[in-house]
Amino acid sequence: MGGFRSDLFSCMDISSCAETWVTRMRQRVTRMADWKAGHAKRSAVLTAAVFLATAAMALGQETVSLTLDEAIELARENNPTFLSTQNNEAQFDWGVRQATSNLILPSFTANASATYQAPGESRIGTINTGGVERGALYYSSFSIGGSYTLNGNNVFGLGSAKADRNAARALTDAAEFLMEYGVTLQYMVALRARDRVDVARRQVDSSLENLEIVQARVDAQAAIVMDAAAAQVQVGRDSVALLQAESAMRVETLRLLETVGLDLGADVELVSQFEVFRPSWTSTELISIALESHPGLTAVVANEGARRANLQQARGQYFPSLTLTGGWSGFTQEVANGDFLVANAERGAAGALASCQTFNNISAGLTTPLEGFPQQCGSGELSTEARESILGGNRSFPFGFTRQPFSASLRLSIPIFNGFSRERSVSQASNQLEDAVYSRRAEELQIRTSVTSALDALMTAFSVVQVEERSREVAAEQLEMSRTRYGLGADNFIVLLDAERTMAEGERAYLDSLYSFYAGLANLENAVGQQLRPEE
Repeated sequence: MGGFRSDLFSCMDISSCAETWVTRMRQRVTRMADWKAGHAKRSAVLTAAVFLATAAMALGQETVSLTLDEAIELARENNPTFLSTQNNEAQFDWGVRQATSNLILPSFTANASATYQAPGESRIGTINTGGVERGALYYSSFSIGGSYTLNGNNVFGLGSAKADRNAARALTDAAEFLMEYGVTLQYMVALRARDRVDVARRQVDSSLENLEIVQARVDAQAAIVMDAAAAQVQVGRDSVALLQAESAMRVETLRLLETVGLDLGADVELVSQFEVFRPSWTSTELISIALESHPGLTAVVANEGARRANLQQARGQYFPSLTLTGGWSGFTQEVANGDFLVANAERGAAGALASCQTFNNISAGLTTPLEGFPQQCGSGELSTEARESILGGNRSFPFGFTRQPFSASLRLSIPIFNGFSRERSVSQASNQLEDAVYSRRAEELQIRTSVTSALDALMTAFSVVQVEERSREVAAEQLEMSRTRYGLGADNFIVLLDAERTMAEGERAYLDSLYSFYAGLANLENAVGQQLRPEE
């Protein structure tokens, strides 16, 4: 420009100098446009190459198709949160078995023991027993006993255990329904992210198409080079938006797999399709269905029944208790030094002989002999058979038991006063029942509100879909018209960019309205407690 100004002021013919300046500027603009066009084409080719490489990598990986129903079924088997609730049923099943056994079956116990006592004297009170010559002592014993108790706890315990089991199963059903709702919502979120990728790709294609139109006009010198630069900037922005949308899709798909509870180890293709339809239900109809069969309300009602049964069991503490027991027992005792027993027996035989002879002598000295005297006193010595019998009887440890007679007892216990512990437990159970009743009432009110608001939100979402669909169609028509007018030179590039932005906003708004409807339907199903969407 500085050179032109010096030439212009030194030129005598202003018109000829002006023509020269215009010619030079056109040449510069043309060279700049050619450079910009080449750069834009190279950038567009590079962008397309990146997308093709990404697609090729994706095609090289294994893809697993996953429907919503399949995702829910997989979650039933793998979702950790649901499984941690489901496994609680086992303990309540055993609770019912235990309560049944306590009511109809006695309890049995078996005991066994063995004792060793070293040689030496044992002192019992003021009496010393045993001695070193006796040797060690070995004892063993057994007992088998049975007991049956009938009281208020056993009588009402079975009903309470069954009510607790029903509450646990209802809680599992509620957890399963909540898990299905969570999987459905996350499936919708992942689908929405996938469709946003499609929208972003269409936007990139549209931007590239605009770039081609602008480039054609720049090549024909019908548009300034800044239009090409602006178009290239728009391609870059849309490419960044596409990369972000693809990242969001991968993240939401991973979150879906996390909700399902497993890693499929491959790319997942979500194949379920959903339709938009005009809701035809009434709030009265849906509230009636929800109050009758909603899993959450069913769980609350089952919990109320369990608390009522627990209160009845607590009141059973005022009932008398009847206990029947019986058992068998036996023992063994063995002395390590068997000769000690034989010596004791010999001393006993000698003492018996002396006593017998003494009484015979006394009877002989009386005028009237004692009845039964004189007696045959024997030799006072142990026979071989007696010795062997003593030694054989001593060899009984550990299983040669001497059985004791069977024994049985019946006891009746009537509770009178136990420090208000019964009253406290009954009051606690009564309060828990009242809490359960209040929880049921609160759940019913919450269901009425949730169903009504969710249905209203779904009706609104349906209307929004209709509006956004029409707006998208108008935006598409406007974009096509702007491209045509720009190609003919009737509009500038700013108008085309504005139409492009309007179309992009319309695409996103329509997509958001669709998934707002799908999410609203899922929320309504969660409020009602059952599936309402048409079958796939």
